[in-house]
Amino acid sequence: MNIPRITSIKRIGPHNIDILEIIIGSLLGDASMEKHNNKDETGSRFDFSCEKPNGEYLLWLHAEISKLGYCKPNLPQISIRKAQDGNIRYYFPFRTFTFTSFDWIYNSFYKYHTDPHTQIITRRKIIPSYIAEYLTPKAIAIWIMDNATYLKNKGMRFCTNCFTLEEVKFLQSILESKYKLSLTIHKTGVVNQYGLYVAKRSMPTLIILVKSYMHPTMLYKLGLAEKL
Repeated sequence: MNIPRITSIKRIGPHNIDILEIIIGSLLGDASMEKHNNKDETGSRFDFSCEKPNGEYLLWLHAEISKLGYCKPNLPQISIRKAQDGNIRYYFPFRTFTFTSFDWIYNSFYKYHTDPHTQIITRRKIIPSYIAEYLTPKAIAIWIMDNATYLKNKGMRFCTNCFTLEEVKFLQSILESKYKLSLTIHKTGVVNQYGLYVAKRSMPTLIILVKSYMHPTMLYKLGLAEKL
């Protein structure tokens, strides 16, 4: 059966919390967005990918987004890319449909800068001012599964390298005030890059907050299971 294609301009919004907490949590991690503005396609879409060792999580994420009607039901196929270290990496990618009603998310998460000397335009992901509203327990769980590291006998680190110090402090203040977590900020060793650390004493609180939203294969990021 052929289903007529719905153009992005006719896809409706705003979108409910079920999809927003998934995409906001993912954008805090490694997910990205693309914006289209041409006669054939206008609007924005999300790109998700995960390397093969965490493929079960990516397939689960795809199933959640597909169930909500935001991407094709076809299972993501494994792809190959060459890493900066020269090694071959295997990963699962997929994209959502394009929605003009996703543009507000794109516009609030990305900032453009034009170099005055070279005129080269660069794009940087930023933290929007409204982030606290969508930083739900499920969004935090998605963020952890996507881009956090468990530190044995120490706690957990959110990989916030791409954000400025002020943006990391903003995230810290939200997590501390909204969920009573204790966090610290440390330099990563790279200039102007910072990691956001959940203190060991706050891990029980964090686990209660997010465990029910975590995929079983990702519980190792909370120190609850060894990675398979």
